[in-house]
Formats: sequence, C-alpha cells, structure tokens
Amino acid sequence: MPSSTFRLATAFRNGRTKIDDVYFEAPFKLMTPFVNGRHADFIVMLASPGFLKGDDAHIVCDFGPGTDSTMKTQSYEKVLDTADGEANRTIDLTARGDAKAVFLPFPVIPFHNSTFTNVTKAHISPESTFVYADVVTCGRVGMGERWQMRRFTNRLRVTLDESLASEEYREALHAADSASKPQPKRGRPRKPEHRSQLVFADRLLLEPEHFDYEEMGMWREYTHCGVLYAHIPETDPGYDPDALSDAEHSPYAASSGAATGSKDPRLIPDTRQRIAAARVAAEDALIERIRTFAEETNFEGEFGASRVTNGICIRILTRRGDDAFDFIKSAAGIIAA
Repeated sequence: MPSSTFRLATAFRNGRTKIDDVYFEAPFKLMTPFVNGRHADFIVMLASPGFLKGDDAHIVCDFGPGTDSTMKTQSYEKVLDTADGEANRTIDLTARGDAKAVFLPFPVIPFHNSTFTNVTKAHISPESTFVYADVVTCGRVGMGERWQMRRFTNRLRVTLDESLASEEYREALHAADSASKPQPKRGRPRKPEHRSQLVFADRLLLEPEHFDYEEMGMWREYTHCGVLYAHIPETDPGYDPDALSDAEHSPYAASSGAATGSKDPRLIPDTRQRIAAARVAAEDALIERIRTFAEETNFEGEFGASRVTNGICIRILTRRGDDAFDFIKSAAGIIAA
C-alpha cells in the first residue's frame, strides 16, 4: 500500500442515507452498508496485514445534509515494524447542513520499532451532529510488548464552518447580524459573513525513547488511551423549543441567569448568544448523562468529560482495548441518539 485513497460521499434520498459517490484503491474496500431507516453503518476494510514502511493512506468522507452515518473500520488497525521508515494516514471529514456523522475506527496497535503519523481534519456545519473518536494502545499487550514503538503521532483539528450550513440557517444569522449592525446609508449592502473557526485541536505523541509513560501523570499502569470529540447541533431556541429539552438540568441554566437576567436562553435578545446559551445547556446535560452511564456500568479505568470551546471532549485510560472501545462506542451512541 505505497499510496492509496478511499473516498465516500453520502446523500439523503427517499428517507434513507445512501452512497452518493464512492472510490477506493487496493487495499481499501467498502462493505455493503447496513441501512436501518435513515441511519446507515459504513465499514471500511483494509485487505492488508497492517501499515508497513512507506504506506500512505488517505480517507475522505463527505456527509451530505440530512444523512445519518456511522463510519467504522473492520478490526484493530496494526502498524507493523517500519524499520528506518514510517507509515502515514490522513483523514478528511466534512459534515454538511444537519448531517449526523460518527467516525469510530477500531483501536490502533503500534508494533515494535514502528513509526506512524495520523492527521485528521474535520470541517463541520454548525447544524451538524459530529462525533470523532480514536483509541491507541501501548503495543501488543497480550504478547507482553509495551512501549516499544519508535514514534506514534496523532493530530486532530475540527473547524466549524458556517458556509456548510443550510441556506435557511445562514440567512437567519445574516438577518440577525444585519439587525445588530445596521447597513450603511450609502454603498452596497454588506455581504453575509460566513464565519469559520477552529473549535477543537488535539495531539497525541508517543515516543518511549524520550518519555516514561508509566510514571505518575502519564498512562501509569494503563495500556489503552481513548479520546472522543463531539459537536452538538446549534439551533435557535427562539424557533425550536426542543433545543432546550435538556436545559433545565444544566448547570449553565443557573449561571446564565446572572448574565442575562433570565434562566431561559430564549429570552436572550442576541441571536448568536441565544444559540450559544442553548448549546452550552445541552452540552452540560449530555456530559451529565455520560458520567451517569460511566458510574452505572462501573467503568474500569480513568474517565473524564468536559466542555471545550465548541462541543465536549471525553478522555479515558483503560487496561483492555475492548473496555476502551466499548465505552467510546456507547458514549457516541448517547450523543448521536
């Protein structure tokens, strides 16, 4: 697999999520999607023993408006001995309009003397439900191989792009911005501003030659590390009462009253602030549900969940790959329900 590409685009037609376009090169393959109403599960297969020296894989997914998709991989992904070279993978994800997209690959296992770099970039609509998760191990734990990779790097960047939103959503924001910023008396009317901003960035570096990952403040006795980022769709509670279904259980509901004079974000006059307040309330309520799930299932490991700039982030440490992946998968199910 010197260089190979996998591309998939989805579209919503006749009440179902369907393949709009697909292209892949060996050793990539795509299983026949599992469709259940609007939702579709896509499984990417890699007909290869794993990543080898010189491999350069590219995965590109474009999720259309109205679609409900979960992308998975076939099994644990192995990075074999790359000798004096390295293997690379890039993942480009786009979620348009009100798409619901979950990217949930199986854990990556870096073998002895391996070097691997993964770079993921996601561009998402404010209206989208987007979940990205990954899990990495410290090596072939079952064979007693721990921290023997040369270098493992994983980077994630998520950008929120208003140009990917529906026309109705963009027009509503433009109307609100125009109301708060009156048009000049002379000259042409202002063009709509399609804001784009980096909302989440994460980097994981494993380099055992320079760091001791078994010491305090690092992985300690744990062998698997997982991270999940989720973006909850932004809706205006002034028009969508369901947007505040969880707000009454959110800690933000109490704190927002001091700043706005009301616990109800619907009464906030500024449209963007109103949407942000409703989103934060929903995020807090969602984090509480995930924490409750961790307690009820007696999750074995270290767990943390918090709000980030725009969305929520979950991090876990476990001793078993199945424990890490099963929890991540369950958390993604709660978010994208």
